Amino acid sequence: MKIRDIRMLAIEGIAEAGSGHPGASFSAAEIMAALYFRKMRHDPSNPYWEDRDYFINSKAHYAPGFYAALALAGYFPVEEIKTLRKLGSRLQGHPVRYSSQQKEHSVPGTEYSGGSEGIGLSVSIGIALANKLDGKKSRVYTLIGDGESNEGQIWEAAMAAAKFRLEKLTAILDRNRIQQDGFTEDIMPLDPVRDKWAAFNWNVIEINGHKVEDIIDAINKANEVKDKPTIIIANTIKGNGIKHMTNNPQWHGKAPPRKHVALLLEELESECLIAPSIIAGQPQNYEEKVRMAERGGADMIHLDVMDGRFVPNISLFADTIGKLRHITNLPFDAHLMIERPLDHIQDYIDARCDIITVHVEACDENSLSQITDRLLLHGISPGIAINPATDFPEWLYGYLNKIDVIIVMSVNPGFAGQKFLPAVLPKMMLLNKELRKHGFKGYIEADGGIDSTTLQQVYSAGARILVAGSAVYATSDIHGAIIHLRHKANVALEKSLLDHADSLGIKSDWMKARKHILIPFSNELGIEEDIHAIK
Repeated sequence: MKIRDIRMLAIEGIAEAGSGHPGASFSAAEIMAALYFRKMRHDPSNPYWEDRDYFINSKAHYAPGFYAALALAGYFPVEEIKTLRKLGSRLQGHPVRYSSQQKEHSVPGTEYSGGSEGIGLSVSIGIALANKLDGKKSRVYTLIGDGESNEGQIWEAAMAAAKFRLEKLTAILDRNRIQQDGFTEDIMPLDPVRDKWAAFNWNVIEINGHKVEDIIDAINKANEVKDKPTIIIANTIKGNGIKHMTNNPQWHGKAPPRKHVALLLEELESECLIAPSIIAGQPQNYEEKVRMAERGGADMIHLDVMDGRFVPNISLFADTIGKLRHITNLPFDAHLMIERPLDHIQDYIDARCDIITVHVEACDENSLSQITDRLLLHGISPGIAINPATDFPEWLYGYLNKIDVIIVMSVNPGFAGQKFLPAVLPKMMLLNKELRKHGFKGYIEADGGIDSTTLQQVYSAGARILVAGSAVYATSDIHGAIIHLRHKANVALEKSLLDHADSLGIKSDWMKARKHILIPFSNELGIEEDIHAIK
């Protein structure tokens, strides 16, 4: 759940500085979140901890995203990101290795002074060799870029790492296919990159670099390899997260105007996730429903768990979820509509759910505290759900820093296929505002009756995880249904951004920057004439 925050902090720093590299900072955000918040052994209170894992940022122009990850991990105050590239700041354009002699020019957690590209992998080999000689178990992770892979030093280092059998070295290639002067395959083709690294005797894993689940799975596999280093080829998109920056070479090293920052932050906060509920539609094999959702482009799988007591129905349980886990790396979003969830929470942890949500009606403060602590210990996102008739309890505000998801039920729980309750909308909108005031950084999830006629309403009310049951599984065209839902969400986003731009007095300027994104939505947004007038 730190991915959005990495991008938001990075863009704030870049805009404040008036320079920096937003494209690369956005393409590697999921990689950094997986490393710093899920896999690496590190201690912000003791940056020189002897048994720490090492991160080497070889593509040093990625500094804004790297600094954002360090700040969110606790290495320095997040407010300091606004000093990026300013005179006297510790956050220089390229990071400087931290030392007690250079406290004014570097931040804790920085292991490597970057600048000239192509050197970081060689430095990583030196660290990995030293650790091997010392008998340490520390792992070394190195982020490298497309452009620096043009350099001979990368390939000399690749030969050396294989020669010395550095099994605790994992390189991650941020394969966004854009470098400073344009697309990599136009400047100096890197493909077939997988075959090249394999020929240098590296273990090669290729993944979608924007799926944290795939990144974690790849790191786990790399940790099991013996006698050779691993490279993870993470296929990413430059500028991912801001539509008009996406896959656009001009945003390699250009800062956005400061007047656009509020809109960019809104867009980053407005990420929409479609979560099909597999108990919906015609009864059929759950395995096939999961496969259909993944093929159709779903962002996660919603799993409704009902015990027949908390709600008058029974559905799948932890044993079934565990059997489904091997089918996909998509996140499992388990919604527990059960009594005494604390007694059963370990079963759903063992089933390898990624988000586990319990009902506030089935918990008290003590049991929720125990549940969230156990989930966080296992790297699982905790969630809380409230029924349509339930008021948000005051004591729950004290747990917002531990909760990643809040489900606002838009039907009465217990049965699939119910009609959406419009009375939930003002409640959802008010709750969203109150939650943000209290510092909530997670997602509002709408569950119940979500389809193409209601999606934009809940989206406008603040929901960002949208559970769609019958809207997906009641049709034979799963892919088309998900695309249609996503289109509705995109229209709602663009309308909100236009309204915000209008309130700031920069609507025409925003539309000019956003023109190629707005054209497909211009009819639904009623801006066709305005779009055509832009030169």
